[in-house]
Amino acid sequence: MGKDSRMQVSRTLIVPNRMEEIHTIAVALEEFCEQQNFPAEALFHTQLSLEEIFTNVVSYAHDDDQEHEVEIIFSREDETITVEILDDGHPFNPLEEAPELNVESSLEDRGIGGAGIRLAKQLMTELRYQRNSARNHLTMIKKI
Repeated sequence: MGKDSRMQVSRTLIVPNRMEEIHTIAVALEEFCEQQNFPAEALFHTQLSLEEIFTNVVSYAHDDDQEHEVEIIFSREDETITVEILDDGHPFNPLEEAPELNVESSLEDRGIGGAGIRLAKQLMTELRYQRNSARNHLTMIKKI
């Protein structure tokens, strides 16, 4: 095989924006990571980050009670797992617009927001955001 023989595998999951779907997402990610022989720590970090981001999408992306689709794409290229989360919610770049989390404050004084994205930033290798075709597109990358 030549130098350009990269291994790339992906799986797409489309779920409604309901908290009950966290289980479906967790099972799909676990199956994907097991098939790709990813280490348990990489799975744990990715799963926890994905659950935090999905919870934010369900909780804050829409003002209505309608069902909206959330597209989640798992992919592997060489020793990297990438998870993309796409939703049609309000434009929101969590990397720039999420409230800063003051870890020095007590829990009561911290207010709502910021913990999930902070956790994802710490656990994942890289996070990227873009807005395309009226959709939020957050990409989380974990090198193993």
